[in-house]
Amino acid sequence: MTTFDLIIFDCDGVLVDSEILARRAVQSVFREAGIEITGEMVDAVVGMKFADLLGALEARTGRRLSEEYHPRFWTETETLFSAELGPVPGVVDFLESSAIPRCVASSSDHRRIRHSLSVTRIDRFFTREAIFSSHDVAHGKPAPDLVLHAASRMGADPARCLVIEDSRFGIEGAKRAGMTAYGFLGGAHLLANTGEALRAAGADFVARTYREIAAHMAV
Repeated sequence: MTTFDLIIFDCDGVLVDSEILARRAVQSVFREAGIEITGEMVDAVVGMKFADLLGALEARTGRRLSEEYHPRFWTETETLFSAELGPVPGVVDFLESSAIPRCVASSSDHRRIRHSLSVTRIDRFFTREAIFSSHDVAHGKPAPDLVLHAASRMGADPARCLVIEDSRFGIEGAKRAGMTAYGFLGGAHLLANTGEALRAAGADFVARTYREIAAHMAV
């Protein structure tokens, strides 16, 4: 059996099935500002800290989004999440059956993470002290700062940590931290994804379901 002292979960696309909703929110705000961005543009920066994501989209379009629109990202996201957000298939069963200590390490800010976990009722599986955001560290993914911060606060040796991620940026960060990294393709935004980008980023294992992850850990 593969054993770990800590499982570090990304939030968006790993615990909650949020990425398509988040994409819609981002596109909506840019559209309000008269800037059209494609789903492909947003998908290319999934997993980044929001400031880095915004900068990448502005560079891609050659247009700078006025700061007056910035608060609209949360307004749009909160509305969509409150109405439509659900947990990623299989994650509740996995969390209920696993006794390994766990935490969340997400590129989203604390407000979004807590709202996401609350509306999906996944918050019952994580204490407030086990939720970490890229806003807690100097550098977001793919830097290793966030997962190293999470491991330190949880009292775990990085070499004994498993990170479950759906983005290449998260996988890169985990591997740079010396952790085991599993790529996860169970979110609705990745149904047609083969996982090649996750493998290229260094994923030790790639799974489409939590049953596959549980089975792999039991080998």
